[in-house]
Amino acid sequence: MSAGAPRSAWAATPFIAVATFLGLFGLSTMLVMGPWMRTVGTVMLIATAVLVVTRLLSRSRVLPTLLAALAAAAVMVPLFARREDGSAHLLPTPGALADLGAALRGGVDYAAVTVAPAPESLELTALITAGTVALFLVAEHVAVSWRAAASAGLLLLIPWLPAVIFQHRVSAVALLCAIVAWLIAIAFARHTAGAERRPAVAGALTATAATMAGVLLVAPTALGGLGWGSIPRIDAPEGLETATRLNLALDLRTSLTTNSTTPVIVYSTEGPRPDALKLYSLTNFNGVQWARDDASPPARPADSGVLWPEPVDDWSERDRQRVDVQVLNLVEPNLPLPPSPRTLDIEGPWRYDATQDEVIGDGVTSRESSYSYVTDPDYVTPRSLRETQPAIEMGGDPDDPRYLEISPAIDETRVRDLSVTLTRDAETRYDQALAIQQFLRSVSEFTYDTSVSPSGGDAVSTFLDDRAGYCVQFATTMVIMARSLDIPARMAVGFLSGSATDADTFVVQGGDAHAWPELWFPGAGWVRFEPTPSIQTGLPPAYADPFANGTPIREEILSGEEVPSPEITAQAGNQATQEEDTTSSEVESAPVVPVWVIVALAAALAIAALAAWWKLRGHVRRRRAPTDAEGVWERLRESLPEPMRWQDTLTPHEAAEHVEAAVRTADAGLSGVAREALTRLANAVADERYAPAGSEVTIDELRSWSTTVLDEAQRADEGSRAAARN
Repeated sequence: MSAGAPRSAWAATPFIAVATFLGLFGLSTMLVMGPWMRTVGTVMLIATAVLVVTRLLSRSRVLPTLLAALAAAAVMVPLFARREDGSAHLLPTPGALADLGAALRGGVDYAAVTVAPAPESLELTALITAGTVALFLVAEHVAVSWRAAASAGLLLLIPWLPAVIFQHRVSAVALLCAIVAWLIAIAFARHTAGAERRPAVAGALTATAATMAGVLLVAPTALGGLGWGSIPRIDAPEGLETATRLNLALDLRTSLTTNSTTPVIVYSTEGPRPDALKLYSLTNFNGVQWARDDASPPARPADSGVLWPEPVDDWSERDRQRVDVQVLNLVEPNLPLPPSPRTLDIEGPWRYDATQDEVIGDGVTSRESSYSYVTDPDYVTPRSLRETQPAIEMGGDPDDPRYLEISPAIDETRVRDLSVTLTRDAETRYDQALAIQQFLRSVSEFTYDTSVSPSGGDAVSTFLDDRAGYCVQFATTMVIMARSLDIPARMAVGFLSGSATDADTFVVQGGDAHAWPELWFPGAGWVRFEPTPSIQTGLPPAYADPFANGTPIREEILSGEEVPSPEITAQAGNQATQEEDTTSSEVESAPVVPVWVIVALAAALAIAALAAWWKLRGHVRRRRAPTDAEGVWERLRESLPEPMRWQDTLTPHEAAEHVEAAVRTADAGLSGVAREALTRLANAVADERYAPAGSEVTIDELRSWSTTVLDEAQRADEGSRAAARN
């Protein structure tokens, strides 16, 4: 019979559960995080409770894990098992378990065909729940039953591997909490199994403090600072194929820094190439990150005439251009299209959303699709944009207030003062837009830098202070500056036009991922501007190039001379408001992990701390005077000379054989009386552990046997040492 896990080892179990659950945040770029996490947490909580209770009542290695797995399966049946008519099973009957298996297979099929980030579904939630519970049970079994908590940590790394391989950004808070939970689990496991019996709390605090210091130093570099979200690296590891996807949390640094050469789009045209290819529009900015609205699929077919937010007159008389597009390994629900009016020729269920100006697939993606569009690249001109001013003054802007919304986290007064200063000579909205664009493109203090890591709750103010960033910062700042002047504005995400492979064919690579602002002009629609410096973008669109069309802009902006800094233009009285805004924005943007997860983690920490206190209290009491067979047995092990001590992994009878062999090596061996005392003591310990009624031997007999064995062992050790000296 092999030794089981110590009853006190259950203290590590809750922390392993917490570390496993937090691993779900490592999949945040692959899954749409949502209410399904509560379902996973509920099943995990029940499995953890069963494990803890069983470990308190049994020393078996296998029984706790088996019972927890059965409990988790029983709970998952009413949650996920569905009959053919859609009704739920209540009891884990054979038919219910079969339907649960069907749900898991459905989750596998769903994961195989959907694109990341995958939205929630019953089958996918069932698959994630089963996988998370299975990972937890295996890691807990390795760590507690076999006392290999450090090795179990390798299993807990599995959910984080996709983020490591594809360089996705994940929650630093979740990762830090997972590491802390795992280290505390190691401390408890080592305390229950280790030879030195150091206090668990001291070991946990030491290990946790050291790791937290390391994570605080490494995590900002590895994960990136809080800020603009993430678009993952386009390049896949050699030998591993992956689909390219734009993560709309927006951070192009990995793509831009690596300058990925992975082709994502190929197109051909006999005319000039488009300025950009747009996929998405984003409206909501909280001061730190952009967020995309969840909208229902539009009803208008994508091949139903001219696609543009505003009516287009005389389309047939315009100078149009045809472009043939082949999308390669770009898996998006939207089609890449130019930011100008167009008609589309494509097969399949594609629909047009005029509000977002997006062509959206109904259950299909853009991957390996072929289509053609016809567009008018010269649809807007400086003159036509200036002529929209009367319509602007008559209220021709959209009614949606979000296009003018500025988060309370942003120092709006500071941004508005700077924008007013820049545009004080502008007579039209178009002139205002050009002045802001050229300020961001041309002032020598602004530097294009893909290595920056925005921080704080007001990313726009940070950018204006540091004056270094890449396309997302430049575009975001122009959107907010335009809104401060009551100009409807939003963000667009897509790709630049790529590079030519021959006279008529162009290729767009992963490194061409880009973001830019769109400003509203009545009658013209959403118009693209380009505030990002030419080091990445080249020239701005022809209608937005003041050097090409003779637009009057303040000379100091065009020449690159410094404009008064935002700090000077802001009034001194705004400083207190700015401090309040910064404080409030930090509070709003700080919690990445849901509050209930933090509460659960705190509760687990409290329970484990109580368990540690109780364990230490019992340990001190045992050192004073053992009161049972386990206590006497452990006191004997600690008191024996070093060569005669046995490992905790040995059964009582294996330990007795180890002591006899060690004494025999040191001297002539145990006497018959001592050998009998050791055998009786080992039998009593085995009964205490495994017999239903425990051991019936009195404490006085146990102590007498232990004293007899210890006296002979010490005499043998002293004799061996004396012989060695002589």
